[in-house]
Amino acid sequence: MAVENSSIFLGSGATMTLVPELDFFFKAETTSTTAIQIETTNAVQFQLVPNLYVGCTLDWYDNGVYASSHTITANDHDTFTITPATSAAVVTAADEFVLRAYGAPCPAPDSDNDGTGKTRLHADNWLGLIETATFPNIEVEMKQLNLSLGGTRNFTHQYKGIETASGGNLALVCNQVTWLYYALGKCTELTVANAVTSEHPASYHVGTHGGMYFHNTNASSHIDEGPFIYRANSVSGGTHLVPPLLFTVDDTIADLDAIPTNNGHIVATGGFITYKFAETNGSHLPSFALEYSLAKDVTNTIQADQDSDAEDLNFVRIARGNRVNTLTMTANENEEVKMTMDLNTRTITPVPQTLASPSTGYESRGGQTVNNDLFNFTNEPTHLEPFFFSDGTMSVFGQQFLKITNFTLTINNNLQDKRFLGAGNKSIKEGIPAQRTYEIALTALVTDDKLFTELLNQVENDGDGNDGSEDYESLLSLSFTKDSGEAFAISFRDYFVSANTWTVPEDKGAITVEATIMPRTLHSCTTTTHWVLQG
Repeated sequence: MAVENSSIFLGSGATMTLVPELDFFFKAETTSTTAIQIETTNAVQFQLVPNLYVGCTLDWYDNGVYASSHTITANDHDTFTITPATSAAVVTAADEFVLRAYGAPCPAPDSDNDGTGKTRLHADNWLGLIETATFPNIEVEMKQLNLSLGGTRNFTHQYKGIETASGGNLALVCNQVTWLYYALGKCTELTVANAVTSEHPASYHVGTHGGMYFHNTNASSHIDEGPFIYRANSVSGGTHLVPPLLFTVDDTIADLDAIPTNNGHIVATGGFITYKFAETNGSHLPSFALEYSLAKDVTNTIQADQDSDAEDLNFVRIARGNRVNTLTMTANENEEVKMTMDLNTRTITPVPQTLASPSTGYESRGGQTVNNDLFNFTNEPTHLEPFFFSDGTMSVFGQQFLKITNFTLTINNNLQDKRFLGAGNKSIKEGIPAQRTYEIALTALVTDDKLFTELLNQVENDGDGNDGSEDYESLLSLSFTKDSGEAFAISFRDYFVSANTWTVPEDKGAITVEATIMPRTLHSCTTTTHWVLQG
């Protein structure tokens, strides 16, 4: 019987949320060498979306010591199929596994917190003040051939080749700038105002209801790529830590202090988190996933079963392994600070309409139906207010430029797509960082000839005033501060002025100069914010 699709999807029912991609630690339930099942005692509440993790890496720690890495070729609700096999049978009492972050959206406890409810991802994370968002699309390579005996002028055979996800883009008004972490690659330090040093997780998978935990300043177990912050106020409202603590910190739980919270949000008054970001020079950049959900009723978060008698009520896709290829920050006269990110996406995976037992279906957006309930969303006006052009200052060559009318900062990671044997799927690719570049373009009213003389200067400004003192008195620095106390600052050294364009105004008005500055090296990047960045 034909299906009558009587209603259509509207933009009012479309939502996009962030799913952190975090190293996910678990212990095994079975002794298999190729089928690694998540333990049922402590982690049964985490139900996996089938085949969502194809192409991801699973690391095996034999009795706590790294042994080997494996590629996931398939997964069901609780078991990963891997290649190659482990060199020995898994010892359930002693061995551990880590599902590596790249391309691996973090699971969340199911809706019942017991392994029998609706499957969820950690997808209740608000994206921020989005102006426009483009979800990545898939392009499929078509192959058309003529066989030996055609008998027709048409192609006699065709098939589909590789699949490529591309085109993802986020354009935001900056009420916070932790997105810089994804472009730069590392968070070397974080501190929390009014942290509760007397509260720690109970174990690697259990925390206090309503709490969050972070690696304190003295924690030797801090990992620059994360996870940084563990949520116990999960999307299910339970006490399960999301993600479970890595075994590397299991014995140092005292290194994790609690973050003061109020209804799942950090305490506004003086409760800011300060992050320090830095460059990474390895082959990996941090990544995140995007969940794109279409529902004919926005309050419907449940993936409907597809059968011959009813039309689809939901359509959910997951864009996995989004790395920031280019990040552009712009501040124009009398406007908000804005940020645009072009994404390199590993692959896109649809959520099946029907999920196998024990799940009773998939629940998008972590079960949330209104913005107020999304994680990191807050009704605090000062937190929602963006940074404005008037909140900022710029210093170049050791002096503050007072007459800048606009600037644009561009960070380019020049990601290159590569594909590897054994990925498990022809859609799986990896964005490998290549040459990183920075560029700052600005327009200023002319007060002196400094920018022109620096254009002719053949000596690179290393930021220390060229006096060998290394006091970095002449960094190129951008800093913005809200009235609330939220702020960010980013500075560069080793820079040249590469271009000048000087106007000759016909209206006899102010003379302006457009200049381009090319730094080689990030010196520092710090932000103080209400935003919780898990990694």
